Amino acid sequence: MTKGIRIFKEKIGMTPRSAKDLRHYLGAAGIFLLIVFLLLFLSYNEIPPVNKDVFVSVVGMMVGSLSVVIYTIIGKNPEELESLRSKNESLQAGMQMMEVRNDQLEAMIIQIQKNIITRLTKLGDVDDIDTACVCGDGKDCKCKNK
Repeated sequence: MTKGIRIFKEKIGMTPRSAKDLRHYLGAAGIFLLIVFLLLFLSYNEIPPVNKDVFVSVVGMMVGSLSVVIYTIIGKNPEELESLRSKNESLQAGMQMMEVRNDQLEAMIIQIQKNIITRLTKLGDVDDIDTACVCGDGKDCKCKNK
């Protein structure tokens, strides 16, 4: 790399990643322009029958790669999209695990609050949900849960 290019990159603050993206963008734009100029050339000039098959196959391959060129120009790199999808899936899985853990911690805090309230009341008349009567008789209950 020449000294002038290095100074230019330092001035504009170009990272290696952005330099790579710029090269890809310029290369894709160059191929796109090459295909456009080739089509303009073919509209004015006729290809000799001897070279027609080779020329048609080369043009076909170039036009076939046009979709990748367009994706690069508009900024959609297929590999980058796939890596972002996999990263998104892993983050969603982590988020689900954190939600479950958050629910567990909330349940623990609620249980601690219940225990503190039960132990701090002077009269002890606060019913704990875990020991509440399930038969529905109220104060005269003689079931096992009271």
